[in-house]
Amino acid sequence: MSKRILLVLCIFLALAVLQGCAGKKTGPAMNPAPAVENGEIDESLDEVDIAESYPDSIEGFNRGVFSFNDGFITYVFSPFDTFYTGFFPQDIRNGFGNFYRNLGYPVRLINALLQLKFDKIGKETASFALNTVFGVGGLFNITRDMPSLQSSPEDFSQTLAFYGLGEGTYLVIPILGPSSVRDVVGSVADSFLHPLSLVTPDSAKYALIGHDKTNAASAALPAYKEIKKESFDHYTSMKDVFFQYRRGLEKE
Repeated sequence: MSKRILLVLCIFLALAVLQGCAGKKTGPAMNPAPAVENGEIDESLDEVDIAESYPDSIEGFNRGVFSFNDGFITYVFSPFDTFYTGFFPQDIRNGFGNFYRNLGYPVRLINALLQLKFDKIGKETASFALNTVFGVGGLFNITRDMPSLQSSPEDFSQTLAFYGLGEGTYLVIPILGPSSVRDVVGSVADSFLHPLSLVTPDSAKYALIGHDKTNAASAALPAYKEIKKESFDHYTSMKDVFFQYRRGLEKE
């Protein structure tokens, strides 16, 4: 079975599941996050409204996977990250992140085009050209301090949202972490647009993808630990952060 046929089948299946979840979650479940004023949640919203603002129809399963992921982060990834950050200084790790972000230009470009966001197309293209030519293939983000060239990332999940498809239920994926049904579909589609999908042999491709994910996870680890430290319910806090971030991107 070719990769294209597999992609179509995955999208068909995920969209069917997504629409089913959306049909079960109506009313308060799809309302925006509760209003916050002066650092306090509007008291007119009771706890049920707040909890249902983020769809989580398989919470029991998600909490189990979340516990597994937390254990993996605590006992496996954190010790490895100590070695990783000790071997690669911060500037080098930043260079890795800049390179991978620059490499993902086609994904952002095509999704911005599908959403008719022509201003972002111009910003992304100019930023990509400058960082590639003058930033040594993107290792240096020379447009970081150029406000006129800054834009939020675009992906296929945001494109599906642009055309009215609901996010579906919250989904915690082993190792990969927080997501939603729509985001899973979007990630599969985006993976076929990413230049890393063209790398051969497969061993090199998966090594680069793995390093990209590892470097990004390393950068996010301090924030994860801080949220865990300050949270009464770590699972709920991470879910809130995920939905607030993703819904924020959809508005930009």
